[in-house]
Amino acid sequence: MNANLIDIEQKSINILKGLIMDMVRNANSGHTGGPFSSLNFTYILYKDFLKFDPKNPNWIDRDRFVLSCGHESALMYSILALMGWIKVSDLKQFRQLNSLTPGHPERGLTPGVDSTTGPLGQGVGNAVGMAVAEAILRETYTEKHINHFTYFIHSDGDIQEPVSIGSIAMAGHWGLNKLIGYYDANEIQISGDVSRSDSTDYEGLYKSNGWHVQVIDGNNREEIRDAIRIAQMEIEKPSIIIGKGTIAVGCSTMEGLASTHGSPLPPKEISATKSKLGLDPNKFFDLPDDVINDFRKSYSFANREIECWNTLLDKSLEDSEFSKKWKISFSSKLPEFDLPKYEFGQSIATRKVWGSMIEAIADIHPTFVGGSADLEPSNVTGGFAKKVGDFFKGAQSNRNFAFGVREFPMGTALNGMMQHGGLKVFGATFFVFSDYERPAIRMRALQGLPVVSEFTHDSFWVGEDGPTHQPMEHIMSFRCMPNLMVLRPADANEATILTEFAFNQKQTPSLVLLTRQGLPVINRDKYPKAESVLKGGYVIDDSENPEIIIFATGSEVSLAIETKKLLSDLSIRVVNLACWELFDQQSEEYKLNTIGPNSIFKVSIEAGITFGWEKYTGRNGLNIGINRFGESAPGEILADYFGFTAEKIANKIKKAIS
Repeated sequence: MNANLIDIEQKSINILKGLIMDMVRNANSGHTGGPFSSLNFTYILYKDFLKFDPKNPNWIDRDRFVLSCGHESALMYSILALMGWIKVSDLKQFRQLNSLTPGHPERGLTPGVDSTTGPLGQGVGNAVGMAVAEAILRETYTEKHINHFTYFIHSDGDIQEPVSIGSIAMAGHWGLNKLIGYYDANEIQISGDVSRSDSTDYEGLYKSNGWHVQVIDGNNREEIRDAIRIAQMEIEKPSIIIGKGTIAVGCSTMEGLASTHGSPLPPKEISATKSKLGLDPNKFFDLPDDVINDFRKSYSFANREIECWNTLLDKSLEDSEFSKKWKISFSSKLPEFDLPKYEFGQSIATRKVWGSMIEAIADIHPTFVGGSADLEPSNVTGGFAKKVGDFFKGAQSNRNFAFGVREFPMGTALNGMMQHGGLKVFGATFFVFSDYERPAIRMRALQGLPVVSEFTHDSFWVGEDGPTHQPMEHIMSFRCMPNLMVLRPADANEATILTEFAFNQKQTPSLVLLTRQGLPVINRDKYPKAESVLKGGYVIDDSENPEIIIFATGSEVSLAIETKKLLSDLSIRVVNLACWELFDQQSEEYKLNTIGPNSIFKVSIEAGITFGWEKYTGRNGLNIGINRFGESAPGEILADYFGFTAEKIANKIKKAIS
């Protein structure tokens, strides 16, 4: 490499270090040491290898990049400013209210951020999901239309979170050869040396999980270039480049110190470091034109490449069959199809409806994907798996994922698939195991990723598996989460409608809570049509001038109707509140007409904790639930034991109003 190129490259690296120091110091908050350690790799990746459209950060066939160690956001923002996607003025607003440069990268806010990261480890799973999405789309639409890499960076802290290890195992098993990671192994985490808490052989761990592994000097840019080239040529395995480095490399006196991890450098250290790097200590947020021009000199080639791709896609879209499939893949809405119908007189576990629905959707949507966390028979996803085949090495057009017992990695991978775009995505497990997946559900709600979770065995009716498997507090805990639909249908027909609704969401994830036990199909000739559930709550059984209103969800709706029959001497309204979040979106007039005035005595029935029902029943209402953990016994026995029979509930209501 000639001296002039080395000089401008080194100058660029040093300028970016100056921006990072200035950002963190100006905010009086943030991380300097990690961004310095990861900078050589990131700069080389973006300048020499990353495929992107300089004019459109959301180009479909761009390479994806995930900064799993989101605390290194100053690194990403300095690169994005160099690219021209954000401004130096944005860097000056680092970690400030309403800026494009928040404390951790946020997808949908900052151009060029493909994944919201911060909670360590999840970004690794997101990258795995993105690589899966690329593989499925590539197999579906050929390499001419989809053919790109997914890159990620993780830190010593990321790899200690078990979710990353589960994600690594899935990626190796699936043979995601277009997934390339960089491990910034600087041996420091926020509390000090990594050796205080970890002595794992991560080179061995990656190899044992089927990854191609390279160990390099993370500060040697030629080794970085060679390693990326070798990783790109790997055709069977995902690749990890372990870069041995030093935190805060290049600092004047604080190189290698843990204190640089989560704090701004002192002003004197910044001044001395700038001098050491050949920068003017009196210049702040300096991004000179020669550094910008050198980085962007490949933009003209990139623009021609994008023009060719667009021309090719336009020609392909002239084919009606290709166009139809492509538009379905990249639409937020499902194509119209006939929903399964269920007749009054049947008793059907709502989980069985799920199997019929996903099999029907698989027939009409070319990139509809999902899988179960090793509970296929219980989640009723086995028919789907048989229809579309398991995704694995050598069969990456198949659309079912055998996730294994990996709820959290499953959740992060599903998020990555949805972040990538082009797929409809679901995951499935028991509702009680949502505890394992919850951090991923929170991150998808935060990002507006409309992943659909099927959670079966939604109450004590799990039965003999006992309290470890019986969700009690779970439904209320998820109702507390912003931007999340918690859907609990009352019968099979409501289950089909709410499942279709969930898959048509654009920016809201959904939990579809389904029963193990059979529920009676409600007589829709006598009661309102099942589509009423799309209001979230509706009067399913009314009386003139009601003196009592009973609220119920899911399996308790039919129980509430039976209870009303036993209290025939009282005027009772039964309200199905299948989805609180949907109900809250209705007009004030509709909501008031449904839940009635405060003067009416109100009762809630739900097979879970009662905390939260005061929202509808008021301070003096009767909330019937289970404020404890479960028991091990058949479901019918537990229903009687916990008082979830029409007779026992009727007696509680009579006692409450007497």
